[in-house]
Formats: sequence, structure tokens, C-alpha cells
Amino acid sequence: MSTTTASPQPVEGFTGRFAWVDPHELVIDPYNHRKNRDAEDDTTQPDPELQASVDELGVLTPLVLRPQTGENEGKLGIIFGQRRNNAALAAAKKTKAKKKPYRLVPAIIREDLEGVDDAALTVSFIENKHRRQATLRDDIDAAKQLSLMSIPKTRKNRHARAMGFKPAELAAATKASKLSDENLTEAFDEGFNLVELAEFQEVEEVDDALWTLRRAKTRDIREGNAQRGNWKHALAELRAEKELADKCAKLEQELTTAEVTVVDWRGNWSNTPTRPLTDLLTDDGEPHTHETHQDCPGHAACIDRREAEVIWLCTVWHRHGHALTPEAAKKDTAQAGPDREAAAAERRLVIANNKAWRQAREVRYDFIKDLCQQSEPSTRVWPLILSMITGTSYAYQNYISRKRTDLTARFLGVKDPNENNSQWNRVGDPFGTVIARTSPAHSWRILLAHVAAAHETEHMDDAAWRNHINPQTVAWLTFLKEEGYALSTVEAETLAKGSAQQEETKPDDEPEQDDGDADAEESEQHQEPVPAAA
Repeated sequence: MSTTTASPQPVEGFTGRFAWVDPHELVIDPYNHRKNRDAEDDTTQPDPELQASVDELGVLTPLVLRPQTGENEGKLGIIFGQRRNNAALAAAKKTKAKKKPYRLVPAIIREDLEGVDDAALTVSFIENKHRRQATLRDDIDAAKQLSLMSIPKTRKNRHARAMGFKPAELAAATKASKLSDENLTEAFDEGFNLVELAEFQEVEEVDDALWTLRRAKTRDIREGNAQRGNWKHALAELRAEKELADKCAKLEQELTTAEVTVVDWRGNWSNTPTRPLTDLLTDDGEPHTHETHQDCPGHAACIDRREAEVIWLCTVWHRHGHALTPEAAKKDTAQAGPDREAAAAERRLVIANNKAWRQAREVRYDFIKDLCQQSEPSTRVWPLILSMITGTSYAYQNYISRKRTDLTARFLGVKDPNENNSQWNRVGDPFGTVIARTSPAHSWRILLAHVAAAHETEHMDDAAWRNHINPQTVAWLTFLKEEGYALSTVEAETLAKGSAQQEETKPDDEPEQDDGDADAEESEQHQEPVPAAA
């Protein structure tokens, strides 16, 4: 006869009941592990994230309470959940100020702990001691999950506020989550928010990217630049650097796949065994090309990493029977001297500044777009607009005569109505729709976008920083700077140079004359008649 052993049955861990309670009616259990201190290390106050959550959704995790004895007999004391209750009290205060009902808090009432102080202390200690803080990666992943959910925007934003995220940060979470653990930790320690983390992720492979962005962020904070102008310039430079590096890597991969020998690039190949094909002649006396030279044993290539371009070469060109072009031969015999070095330095400066000027242009365009979306114009906007549209400005008339609409559309944040049209097939009233839906109070935005487009077209071309600076370029950069735009390095240098040139050409002030008598006479002539007494 066999006997069957019954399986052990699960039992309850403690005795308690769930209840909704008023946060104002609770007291702190004397054996609560967290202490309400006056010092800076008070751990009972809710942090901004917890407060934001409770303000939006109320307390979600039940407090643990026990009936009190002694002077607080008849009341319920908090064993753990003091921070949540303090957040509930703060939220209730805000709600009552709006004359709206406040929320109760959920709680588990441990009646089995009434009068059992040692157990209450132990439970409180374990709860606080063993609670593990969520990691930064956990927070970003949560934001990422929320951002990807197909729910109404208002509902998503409500959840974001409860979690302590702004909508823009929520949208950036997916990209920020791709940061390496090391860069994520370092950037977060530098105070980067989710948007900045996402932007850093785009360029984290660029050397010194974190240092560059950190320095730009520090400058923005020091200068009180809420629009992150220095950050945007730094980010534009890093993006351009990454784009250039990616292009070079792609070119190098293509050359390697084609089994072409790749050598290191250098700025000057004169008097070297390796020469660019543009310096060499074929047997027929014609310049060599990739096609005419590819069967030569010395066929090779390098990548100009300044421009991401392939330069075709011949290694040991003497040995392979090539001749130099007259220009290359003359270059070899020329002696390097101060003039030649100065010319090379000037060329490097032109290349670098042209690139920097183009990069700054994109950041400037975004700033102007934001400027055209403000709720109301500054006192500098109307004088700028009126000086342009009164017909005194060549730039405005020239911009109009070109019938361009691309920059105006960009600054207004709309699609260019002539994007795919030829110059003979332009839209007659390109911004009629925008004008129709714009209130009179905001009509200045359309004018500002038009005027800004004229300035950018006529006064901010690639050569605007060179030689004699156009006074209109100085005026435009000055206007943008005063509006809060953070000038890039090359823009700041251009403004300083142009301002100095204007000071040098300003005529000397004429000596002042004492025209007191004349002023007095003129004043008498222009006095208003005094009405006769009745």
C-alpha cells in the first residue's frame, strides 16, 4: 500500500490590509529608518522626478503603515514610504490652491506590527537598505520605450512629465540609448540632458567630441545663452568632421576592394619619388589620368582627407619612365622661401575659413528660423525691416530681382513653393497661403524672413569674411548677435575685422562750435503760441 505525501501549501508572509488613506492624517513611525534631518543629507524629501510623477499620477506604490501606540494612539504611522507621502502632501497643496480635490495615497496597513517595534525597525531598514537605484541606462530605455508607443500625443506627454522628461527628451531617447556605456556615463556626469546625449551620440566617434561639446556647453552657461549657440556651432563642426571621416573611410574601402595600393596623403609631392598623375605626362605628352595609368606597376592612390577626394599617383615615377609636366618641373626647381610659405599658409587659411563659414551658415539659418517664430519682435526687428523695404537697400532689390524664395521659405519653416520650378515657371504669389493664415500681429515674421533671406544672399556668401568686409555684413552680424545669436569663431573674427575697418575709414569729427545763440534764436522761432486768457 503506497502513501501519497501532500505538497506543502503556500502561506501569507504577513498580515495586512489595503486601504486608501489621507496623507495629512499620517504620522512618522518612531522606528522609521529614514530620518527627517535638518541638514543637507535629509533623505525624506522627494526629488524633482518623484515629485513630478506624484503631481501627475499620484502615489503609485503603496506605503506601509502600522497602528501607533502611546501619544499617537489611534493614528497610522509610516514604516516606509515617507518620501512618497511628502510628495503627496506637496501635490495636495498645489491641488487645493486650485480649489480641486487632492488624491488619497494607497497603503498596506500592517496590523501585525502594532506594538512590535523591533520588527517595524527591521522592516523599515531592509526596505531602504536593499532598494537598488535604477541605472541611467534603465531610465533612458524607459523613455525610449515610451517614445515608441503608439498612443495619443497628449497621453504620451503626460506620461513623460510624470517620468520627469520633456517631449524633446523623449524623442531623443532612442538615439541617446545607442551611446556606449563609457560615453553615456561621462556625458551624463558633465550634465548633458537627453537631447544633448542624443546629439553627442551622432559624433561620439570623433576625437575629443565630448571635450569639445563640454567646453561649448560651459560657454553657453557662462554667457547665459539659452539657445545653446556655442553648442550648435561645436556640434556642426563635429558633424562635418564625422561626415568627412566617413567619406574618407568609404573611399579607402572602395580602393582596397579594387586592390589599389593606398599610400599616405601629403600636402606637397615636389621632389619626391611619388607624384600625382596631374604632374606626369604620357608618352604622347598628354597629362596622365587614372585610365591611362592604371596598368603601370606604380599605380597607386591616396585620399586627401581635407576634401575626401581620391588623388591618383605613381610611385617611383622615374623608374616607370614618366616625365613631369612643365608646371611640375618648375615647381621642383623653385626654391622654398618666405613668400612661398606665406602663400601656402594663406591658402590653408582660406580653405579652413571657407569650410568654417559654411558650417556656421547652417547654425545661423536655424537661429533665424527660430527668430521668425517668436511671439513678438524685439525693438531691433522693425528698423531692420523698414530700412530694407523702403528701397534704399541694394541687397533687397537684388534678392527680389532673382525671384528667390528658398531662404524665405526655410526661415518661415515652410516648403519652398518654387523648389522644383525653373526660373521661367515661378509661383506668382509664393507665400500667399502663409500670409492668409498669419494674423496682423505676426505679419512681421514674414517680413523678417524675407529681409533675412536678402541679407544672407547678398552679404553672407563664402567670401564675405575675406579682405574688406562689407558694412552690411557687419550690420547683419551685429543684429544677429544682439538678438542672442552666438557667433562662430570665423563670424566673430569677421565682425571684429569689419568693425575695425569702419573705424579706420570714419572721417575725423569736426570741432564743435558754440551755437548757443543760434539755438536760442531757433528755439524762439519755434515756440508754440500761448492761448489768450479767457
